[in-house]
Amino acid sequence: MIEVEGLRSLNANLEKVAKELGAAGNKAVQAVALDIVAEAKDNLAGGTLRKSGKVQKAEDGTIDAGFFSSEHDNGYAAYVEYGRGPTKKGNEGGPTLKDSLKAWVRKKLTNPTGGKNAMDSAAVFAKKSREEMVEMVAFLIARKIHREGTKAQPFFVPAVQKIEEKLEEIVTKYIRNESENV
Repeated sequence: MIEVEGLRSLNANLEKVAKELGAAGNKAVQAVALDIVAEAKDNLAGGTLRKSGKVQKAEDGTIDAGFFSSEHDNGYAAYVEYGRGPTKKGNEGGPTLKDSLKAWVRKKLTNPTGGKNAMDSAAVFAKKSREEMVEMVAFLIARKIHREGTKAQPFFVPAVQKIEEKLEEIVTKYIRNESENV
């Protein structure tokens, strides 16, 4: 999950609302969390990261809003949000960036209809197998990231800030609706 400056105080305020207002407060907190995730998804173009946004219960019973994916380690969302500087040292035994990129390259360079695409044509021209081309493209992308890093593309922090501005209004509206339904 992404660590967002100010999110701890927002969570503390939301937990206070939930405790003070009971079931209605819990529903209001969940509604706010859903609004944050929806707003963050709107800030993303698409893809696996966008699909991984959700609200879930944490082990301690609180509500977590974030981007959780089994396909990417949880660091991927942070790399998109904050960017990534050039590499200073090795990967310390974990999967390499190149290895992580290979699956992405295969997915991006596969023709969804099953026909030939630019990757297949390049492989024939370069007299390389498709897997050798995947290896080469992943290597080149990893090398660029290692040398230059990646640019930040904030999507979650702006969503939290936008919803935080409307927090009192959202909670009040939700609790008013809940009390009318009782």
